[in-house]
Amino acid sequence: MRSPGECSELTTPHLILGNARYSSWSMRPWLVLKRARIEFTQEFHPLQRDEPRAYMAEVSPFALVPSMKLGDQLIGDSWAICEWAAEQMPGLWPADPTVRAQARMLAGQMHAGFMNIRRELPMDIGRYGEPRATLDDSVLTDIEKLVRGWRFALEKSGGPFLFGDWSIADAFYTPVASRFRSYDITLPPDMQAYSSGLLETPEYLEWQALAEAESWVIENTIPGED
Repeated sequence: MRSPGECSELTTPHLILGNARYSSWSMRPWLVLKRARIEFTQEFHPLQRDEPRAYMAEVSPFALVPSMKLGDQLIGDSWAICEWAAEQMPGLWPADPTVRAQARMLAGQMHAGFMNIRRELPMDIGRYGEPRATLDDSVLTDIEKLVRGWRFALEKSGGPFLFGDWSIADAFYTPVASRFRSYDITLPPDMQAYSSGLLETPEYLEWQALAEAESWVIENTIPGED
């Protein structure tokens, strides 16, 4: 059995990330590696429309963050990095095969969907309780759909996280919980308890501290890339 922080790879992972205040996709694998206690190094870059993107093409075949270097090997995409971590440290997905598939189902919805939430409620950890003047119906529909997914999992597991213990699925929804707090989105009380709990984990609080320490203030993030 490997000890905490020791993984099957001999090379220390190096994460290339968008800045912590705005980059939801960067947050997800960072939370997972932290939760797994996998030692890694990191670098942050501002995520904005006019930032030169040549460096991103060098660290990802898709010129996107996050990306992870393992020696001369490269893994791009938050999901791929999380799956790599799950192979190093068991317990990041539920143990039961059916429940594990359900966890991947919910994470997959976040990975590929909810574009209206991403577009209208971009992540901004420096923003607290400032509602939008209006919310498009498409955003409200996305929120209702997301809440149904949460309830599906939580009613089966009993919480405190989607599938009982914290998993990669919770990492994928933590940035959404941050968005809901930033824009003062009202949730059903039971779902609010789950959403707030995501923002109280030690890993999220460490990420929040990084975000609050950043000097970058960005007005023109690219919809869908945060």
